[in-house]
Amino acid sequence: MIKASIILLFCFSLSSFSQIKDDSLTIAKLVSRFRISAVRISPDEKRVAFVVTEPVKGNLPPNSDIWIYEIQSKELYQFTRSPKSDYYPQWSPDSKSLAFLSARDGETQIYLLKLRGGEAIPVTKSKTSVEAFEWSPDGKTIAYLAKEPASSDEEKKIKDREDETIANSEKPTRLWLVDIVSQKAVQKSLQNWKISEIKWLPNGRSLALMVQPLPEADEGISELKFFNLEVESFTSLQGHMHPFWGEIRFSPDSKTMGFISARENGPMPHDLFLQSLEQGATRNATAQKLDLPVNDYRILPNGNIIFSAQNGFHTRLFTLKRNGTIAPFPLNQNVGLFDISPSGAIAYTRLSSIRPEELWVKLQDSVSLQVTGFNKEFEKYHLIEPEFIHYKSFDGLVIEGSFYKPANVKGAVPLIVIIHGGPSAAWTDSYMPWSQLFLDKGYAVFCPNIRGSTGYGWEFLTKNKNDWGGSDFKDLMAGIDFLVARGDVDTNRLGITGWSYGGYMTMWAVTQTNRFKAAMTGAGLSDLASEYGTEDNSAYDRWFFGTPYENLKNFTKSSPITFVKNVKTPTLIIQGEADPIDPAGQSQQFYRGLRHYGVACELVIYPREQHSFSEEKHILDYMKRMLNWFDKYLR
Repeated sequence: MIKASIILLFCFSLSSFSQIKDDSLTIAKLVSRFRISAVRISPDEKRVAFVVTEPVKGNLPPNSDIWIYEIQSKELYQFTRSPKSDYYPQWSPDSKSLAFLSARDGETQIYLLKLRGGEAIPVTKSKTSVEAFEWSPDGKTIAYLAKEPASSDEEKKIKDREDETIANSEKPTRLWLVDIVSQKAVQKSLQNWKISEIKWLPNGRSLALMVQPLPEADEGISELKFFNLEVESFTSLQGHMHPFWGEIRFSPDSKTMGFISARENGPMPHDLFLQSLEQGATRNATAQKLDLPVNDYRILPNGNIIFSAQNGFHTRLFTLKRNGTIAPFPLNQNVGLFDISPSGAIAYTRLSSIRPEELWVKLQDSVSLQVTGFNKEFEKYHLIEPEFIHYKSFDGLVIEGSFYKPANVKGAVPLIVIIHGGPSAAWTDSYMPWSQLFLDKGYAVFCPNIRGSTGYGWEFLTKNKNDWGGSDFKDLMAGIDFLVARGDVDTNRLGITGWSYGGYMTMWAVTQTNRFKAAMTGAGLSDLASEYGTEDNSAYDRWFFGTPYENLKNFTKSSPITFVKNVKTPTLIIQGEADPIDPAGQSQQFYRGLRHYGVACELVIYPREQHSFSEEKHILDYMKRMLNWFDKYLR
């Protein structure tokens, strides 16, 4: 199964392609976009650094460069220009330099580039790729993480093709400190840990590390360790009762730590927690007053916390005040990534169903200003905005969905239902090329946030525990009935599709009803028990179903393969050969079952592709196949 972050990345950013300067729509244009990430305001509040990922060309990974926006002069310029991607920008405390990661000379290293110009200087000479780093508060040192390199004996074995892989034999992560002036690096850890995050405490006397002991457990729970630089020893956080999920941050006085975590250990992070480092007490700071999933947050010097939270299809900013009250932040826009300065200047990406993201900046007491136009080409494509609908499911629960209808079309039209991944994810009001692709071909599109989706509170998120294909499927069908009753769609021309959990729900739907006349399932799950034994991250499944060793009935009753003999719907199956999240065997198993019962079907496996496709020709090909499949059976 699949983590939400990975699903959403695939569904909302489906790679990119070079643009053609006319306003006729093509598949290549619809999936083509620049992406913006890692938005960082400089400590002196004069500049914003961010990463721009260019459109993919051919089969190469998309290149990323760092750009800078000057807040006062409103100047925008490209800061790095390497043919290899530059990313993970981090401002020096004095705002005069920018450190970043790049593999421009081999292994990924930390590079330093001063604002006054010149060449980027490598700060590290790590034998393995640097995975994360952070400046010390005084700007003299950078702490970084890198895997322990292979020994000489191991390197010799690999060279001699003795390259067998042993399960759960991951190399430990090492903590290093490098002096900025001398570039001398010193290793500070020898423990058998996987370290996923590193943070300096603002007082500069300690580092916080998020660690998991190796070999990593199936349900690995991260622990927080503090490295005291004065005595050079590690200590554990006391009084902590919740698993860490989101990024840890500290108050400027080093007395309070924030993190995002789940209630009841799963299935996804939801609430903002605060913990006193002096008393060891942890409290849920948002659950009682705003039962919405927190995406990101910043702790300001005055003690207030600015955070983003998903509210249905939209993400808004809120202020958690020192007295515990929560109020809307004065920016009523659909926000993606954001950063905020101590004075209240905010840089953020703005999301829209008809435009890929751009960077915006808002100073205190001023209007928001769009500062980039990387995706300006989309303004002439006349894309269609959704209608956000609400309807009651079988048990009275209100479900929200987005409904798109082709322009200048009246009456009932063929409908494509698209199910999001997850299931702990959601459709949002952000650019999604599949919808516009179907609309351009004359199909209406329905994207429901069925129970189990994020953005509707903790209880709604957990309503599908041990119930995949149950009430969530009924929510989907109730939405279709609602649209048919309104006269919007042709009940005799229904199609369904989705990726990951959306692929699962597509498989499930065609085993439960013959109302769908065509289906496309991408990276789906047909047998939940075998999925559990072969996928990455089985802990996610365990929260929903337990383990198949003790609860096989739970897995069997929700597996599409159990009911494959019922399928009559022509089904196209798309799969990446190297998918570690929903392995290819899941699609192959469903395909074999369909063939056995004489169902019209086609299985297309793409070499080298993982859960999210990355090669231009493959993406263009599967989308053309998908369109042709629906045209064949719904026209």
